[in-house]
Amino acid sequence: MVFKKFIEDAKKLKGKIIFGEGDEERTIEAAARLAEDGVCKTAAVTVDKKNIEKIAKDKKIDVSMVEILVPALELIDKDVLAWFIETRAAKGLAEEDAKKLALEPLHFSALYVKSGKANGCVSGARSATSDVLRAALHGIGTSKDTKLISSFFLMVPPQGHPLVKKPILYSDCGVNPNPNTLGLKDIAVASVSSFRCLFPEEPPKMAFLSFSTKGSAQHRVLEKVIEASKLTQEYFKDDAAVKVDGELQFDAAIVPSVGQRKSPKSPVAGQANIFIFPDLNAGNICYKATERLGQFTAIGPIVQGLAMPFNDLSRGCSVQDIYHAAIITLLQSKNSNC
Repeated sequence: MVFKKFIEDAKKLKGKIIFGEGDEERTIEAAARLAEDGVCKTAAVTVDKKNIEKIAKDKKIDVSMVEILVPALELIDKDVLAWFIETRAAKGLAEEDAKKLALEPLHFSALYVKSGKANGCVSGARSATSDVLRAALHGIGTSKDTKLISSFFLMVPPQGHPLVKKPILYSDCGVNPNPNTLGLKDIAVASVSSFRCLFPEEPPKMAFLSFSTKGSAQHRVLEKVIEASKLTQEYFKDDAAVKVDGELQFDAAIVPSVGQRKSPKSPVAGQANIFIFPDLNAGNICYKATERLGQFTAIGPIVQGLAMPFNDLSRGCSVQDIYHAAIITLLQSKNSNC
């Protein structure tokens, strides 16, 4: 039901998604399905069109509605290309080498998005996450509100779950091992934007998680959580719809009766829908436990904090995973801060 609504919203955008690994079998099938279903226009990047033609023939995939792109500098906006050459030069890369890098499929896809020719990019079915994120940073850059890219998992509860009735966000569970105070605040700001892109009618209620609730324990590792919570509250002080609190234990954040008992004055306790983890250990462990023991559907990691959407895939992803990632990427494009 969640994705039925997402698909309906995505179709309204009449957007376009580019796939940086267009000659990857699962990717081209997902691109074809998205186009055939009328979800969006799709473009597949390859260094040789024959690669896609062979896959389509062997797998009986109709790619007639998929735009096949071979990287070329003339397909990139001139100002965007100039910006890319300039920023790479600042890192010691010669102009000719920067132009060669711009033609590498992942970087080309990022620059194509930055040129305004697609709503976003989905890649990673055969590329390492580090390569995907590097291309996104080089070719798109971070949003104006953050200095750090991060990720979130959309956690969808099973039907009839006794506690959680709607999807919730877990951040960051896939990118930053140990963010500092400012990094944690950036993750939180990006997570609010992500939540609003997916659930524009739901008020964001964010909990900064720890093993302590409002001073119930004392330890130096709690300092960054408490301070990041304060910085995020300050950031959203003029946005009354956003509620932020921390530090909160997980049960205090999600169980109404526990939240009322442990932190009765909290605007978030017992009703949080965005959960900010102090580090990657906590986030990754919790999302997997929620998925396996709680039987939630975990969708992600979805990249956030970029100026425009560029999402990474697991190399073990299915065609359906790619299809879903493209839909979320479209929804992210509604807001440049997603």
